[in-house]
Amino acid sequence: MAVFTVNTTAEGINPNDGVTSLREAIEAANNSPGKDTILFELEPALPTITIDSNLGTLDITDSVNIVGRQDGDQITVEGDGNPFDIFTISNGANVTFNKLTISNGSDGIQVDDGNLKVIDSIFTGHGTDAIKSEADNSKITVINSLFRNNYDGIDINGNNNNLKVLRSSFLNNRSDGIDLDGDNTRLFVRKSTFSQNQGQGIDISAAGQNVTVLGSTISNNQDSGIEIGTGGKINNNVVKLFNSQIIDNLTGDSGGGVNVQGTDNDLFMVNNTITGNSAGINGGGVSVESGNTVVLGNNKIIGNIADSDNDGIGDGGGLFIGLGARVAIAQTTITDNLDLGDEFPNIKGDLINFGGNQIGV
Repeated sequence: MAVFTVNTTAEGINPNDGVTSLREAIEAANNSPGKDTILFELEPALPTITIDSNLGTLDITDSVNIVGRQDGDQITVEGDGNPFDIFTISNGANVTFNKLTISNGSDGIQVDDGNLKVIDSIFTGHGTDAIKSEADNSKITVINSLFRNNYDGIDINGNNNNLKVLRSSFLNNRSDGIDLDGDNTRLFVRKSTFSQNQGQGIDISAAGQNVTVLGSTISNNQDSGIEIGTGGKINNNVVKLFNSQIIDNLTGDSGGGVNVQGTDNDLFMVNNTITGNSAGINGGGVSVESGNTVVLGNNKIIGNIADSDNDGIGDGGGLFIGLGARVAIAQTTITDNLDLGDEFPNIKGDLINFGGNQIGV
C-alpha cells in the first residue's frame, strides 16, 4: 500500500527525468500490491495534465486511490482533442477518484472490470459518456460530483451492476443524465439534480432494473424527466420515486414528466410534485402504457400539458392511463392540467380510486 506522488504535468514514461508523471504513478501502482494512493504536488499555476492519445488510455489494473488537491483549484486531467478514453478500470480493480476534474475524452472513465467510487469531482466535455460501465457485477458510487456537457453523464451497459448517486448534479448533457442500458441494475439516487439534459433525466430502458429516487429534482429535460421501459418489450422494472420535484420537462412523445412504456413495469410515486411538464402526445405529467402498474400516493400533479403541439393527438394533461394499465391513486391532487385538444385535461383512462384525492374535471 504505497503512496506515489505526481509532480509534473508532463506525459509519458521517462525513468531518467527525475519526476513522476500521472502515467508513471498509475503504472507503479499497478505493479504494487494492495490499494495504493496517488497524490499530486503541482505548481498552483499548472493544475492541468493533458493526456497524449498516442500513448492511449490510463489503464488502471490494481486498486488505487487517486486524490487531487484538498484545497484550491481542482487538478484537471484532460484529453488532447482526439477520441479516446482517459481512464480505464480493469482486472477487478477497486478505484477511488477524489477531487479531480476529468474532461474532454471519449469516456472520462470506462469500467471494464472492477469497482469505482467518485467523490467531489467534475466531469465535462466528454464525447460519449463521463462514466461508462461495460462491466458485469460492478459497484459504482458517485458522491457530491458534477456531470456537465457530456453525452451521457453515466451509462451502464453491463448487467447486474449497483449504482449509487448521492448529492450530485447532471446538467446540460447532450443525451441522458443517467442511462441504464444493461439489465438488472440497482440504482439508488438521493438529493441529486437532473436538469437541462437533451435526452431524459434518467433513462431506465433495459429490463429487471430496481430504481429508487429520493429527494431529487428532475427538471427542464428535453425528452421526458424519467423514462421507464422500452416500447413493445417486457421490462419487469421496479421504480420508486419519493419526495422529488419533476418539473418543466418536455417531450414530443408521451410522458413529459414520467413515461412508463413497455410492459410489466411497476412504479410507486409518493410525495412528489409533478408540474409544468408537457408532452406532444399523451400524459403531460405521467403517461402509463398498457400492461404496467402504477401506485400514486400524496402526489401533486398540477399544471401539465398533453397534446402540446395541438394536433388533436394526445390526452391526459395530468395523467394518461392506457387501456389495460393498472393505476391506483390515494391522497393525490390532479388539477389545472391542460389537453390542448380539450378533451381530457386532467386524466384520460380508468383508475382505482382509494380516496382522499382532488381531481379536476
